[in-house]
Amino acid sequence: MSLTLRQPIIFLDVETGGRDPARHPLLTIGAVTLGEDGQISRPIHLLVKHREYCVEPGALEVTGIDILEHDRAAQPPEAVADALREYAAGVGRVMLGGHNFNFDLRFLRPLLPDLRKVFRSGHVDTKLTAQFLIHAGVLPHQIGTPLSQLTEHFGIEYTAHDALEDATATASVYVELLRLVGAGRGAST
Repeated sequence: MSLTLRQPIIFLDVETGGRDPARHPLLTIGAVTLGEDGQISRPIHLLVKHREYCVEPGALEVTGIDILEHDRAAQPPEAVADALREYAAGVGRVMLGGHNFNFDLRFLRPLLPDLRKVFRSGHVDTKLTAQFLIHAGVLPHQIGTPLSQLTEHFGIEYTAHDALEDATATASVYVELLRLVGAGRGAST
């Protein structure tokens, strides 16, 4: 089944130094563009530099980020915010998407206070979409909503906890979720 979206969606993921945006730094941002034709393109991976890094050791174990290497390669927050604005301008003011996306937004908003001017309001969340489709009987109820379980279900190659890899996998899962809904709609007409 071919897929046509009304407009592109930018799928975004972040890796952080912990769970609290007031204490822990935003470390990396990965983004891809899901085009109107359902193709994923324009990968970007940004590293955010901080004066100090208050990180939970467990968070770095999960992400595999070496904080010293990260700091050497990272850009100041202002440069990262400008890069995101420029990235968004490449497709116009479109909606964002992510998986369990409220977590990412809590870290993204301080970096990009003009978020609602750069991107359209509202967002796509593949975790919530999958939960809805499970409750609606479109996805089997034994499938969980973690990104790793959804990628496994759809046969999408995925290595967790890299912002760009997560953003790409999330966009791929969204395409598959749309195909499920489209196939169900086509079957009933």
